[in-house]
Parts: sequence; structure tokens; C-alpha cells
Amino acid sequence: MERTVTQRILLQRITLITLTVLSCAALSTFWSIASAEDRSTPPLAPMSLTHLEDSTALQHDKLAPIAVQQFAHQHALALGSVDGEFNWKKAELSFTPLGPGTYSWLVQATFEEKLIGYMIITATDQGQLKLSEYGSGEQSPYDRELLSHALERQHLSLTMIHADGGELRLRYALPLLAYWKVERPNQEALYIDATNGDLLPSETLRQIETTSKQMVIIDTDASATSSWLVDSVHMRPTFNPMDNLLWLTSKPVKLTRVQDWTQLHKELGIVYSANDLNLFYGGPLPISAYQLWHNKAQSQSILYIAIGGHTTTQRFVPLDTLLEDGQFYAANP
Repeated sequence: MERTVTQRILLQRITLITLTVLSCAALSTFWSIASAEDRSTPPLAPMSLTHLEDSTALQHDKLAPIAVQQFAHQHALALGSVDGEFNWKKAELSFTPLGPGTYSWLVQATFEEKLIGYMIITATDQGQLKLSEYGSGEQSPYDRELLSHALERQHLSLTMIHADGGELRLRYALPLLAYWKVERPNQEALYIDATNGDLLPSETLRQIETTSKQMVIIDTDASATSSWLVDSVHMRPTFNPMDNLLWLTSKPVKLTRVQDWTQLHKELGIVYSANDLNLFYGGPLPISAYQLWHNKAQSQSILYIAIGGHTTTQRFVPLDTLLEDGQFYAANP
């Protein structure tokens, strides 16, 4: 009887030891596989603004023609040549197409996973690429936080929109209107200015999208550009044009040449207004800086004027673009 009990105890111990060994072997195999997977699977890249749409759109929106990518890199190198902006030369550029029909791209520049600036590149009707606007720093159009605040004012949130099967799209209407299009099933789309969060008139935006031009073919030879040299930024005083509306009754200030800007007194505040077309510029806005670009090979210079910077995004845009539809005013005439 004692022998039987002893044998039973011995058998239980052998079984326990066997199970322990098998468990350890299984765990060892599991961790080996997991470790191998960790080594073979690259870390997930930071999601860009297009993560607000579905994964299929995300993969598509990361693409841009080679000519656009080369154009963006050349201009990033130019910006990197300015004092204090050297990180542009090392920045990683991500591309997001902007629709509908404008054939534009939002280019975000990041360095060490931090946003350092942006560019918006647009193809003209002739297929040539142009730098429609740019900005430095962490502030840029299509800001996620600004969008969230704008949606809250409409009693909405990103979670609610996606839960209802809605979509969020990045849009750009020439000359300078950056906006969000919020689409929801069985409801009219909402249009939100991406630079200040204001709600835009739906009827006007629908008309813009209906009449948008068809996709153009990029002329790679015409879009090829040689090296640019960029001067340092000349800062201007920032203010809110709505604090003092006396400029509305004054005559415009003549600032149509580069010389006009270089001779301008720094203490003089300047307002830009496109009058009836302020919707497309986000104006009226203060002039907060200017910066001159040179292309010696093409004997060309472009003056970029910074609009905004007090309560909205500071956007450097070509002087010629602003002169097409608007005028400049002294803030305190």
C-alpha cells in the first residue's frame, strides 16, 4: 500500500515537472517569435493630417508627382539657407493633395518629429508649379486643434462625424482659401476656414467646387527651377485690424514694388484687404513680415508678404497674388 502511494506521488511530480518544462518551452518560443517580429516590423510612421480620412485615402494622399517633390525639396533648401532656419535642409517632407480640381499640395516639413513649417504648391493653368504660400514654425493651415474648436461651436466633434459615417477633407480654392469640408450623410456639407476656424458660406463654396478647373498636366521642363536665395525675414508690428477701423475710410497705401517695402517705416502698421473678396484671403489681415527671394539664373525676384500672425496663421504669399484682388492700408491713417 505504501509502495502504491509512493509511486503515485512520484508520478504526480514527474507530470508537474514535465508540464513546467513544456510551459517554459512554449513561452520561450512565443517571446522569440515576438522579438523577431519586433525586429522585422518597422515602427509606425507618425500619421499626417490625412489620418482623418480612411486608410485607403491615406495611402493615396501621401503621393505627389516627382516634379512636385523635387520642386518642394528645392524650395526647402532655399528656406534652409536663411539664418535660424537650417533645419529646413534636414526636414522630412510629407505631401497631401488638396482638392477639388485646384491641383495643389500641402507640404509639411518636420524635423525630429516636430513641425517646423509648411508649403502649398499649386500647378497653374499652363502646368507650371508655383509656391502659393509657405510658413515657418509649428503653426500652419489645417490645424487639428483649430478644427476641433470650430466643430465644437457647431456642436460637433471628429468622433461624432466618423461615427455617423461622415468624412473630413482638406480643400484649397485659389487664390488663398484653405478650408475643411465636413461631409455627413443626409446633411449639407460644412465648410470651415482652415486658417481661423470661421464657418464659410455653403452656397459659395459649392459653386466654387462645381466650377473648379480640371486636373492639369504638369510641364516638368517649365517647372524645373534652379537654386533660389532667400533674404532674412523683415518683421512688421502685429495687431488686430478690427481694433481700429479708421483705415476703412482712408486711401490705400501704394506698396506695389520691392523698394516700397524696403523703405517702409517699421512702426507703421499695414492692413491688407481684398474688400468683397476677403473670403478668399481670410482678410482683412495685418501685414506681419516680408521676405525676398532671388533666382539669379533666371534674373527673377519674388517678394513674399506675410499676412496674418495676430489671431490667425502667418502665411507668406507672393505680393503679386495680393495685388490682384486687394490693397494695403495704413492701420492708423
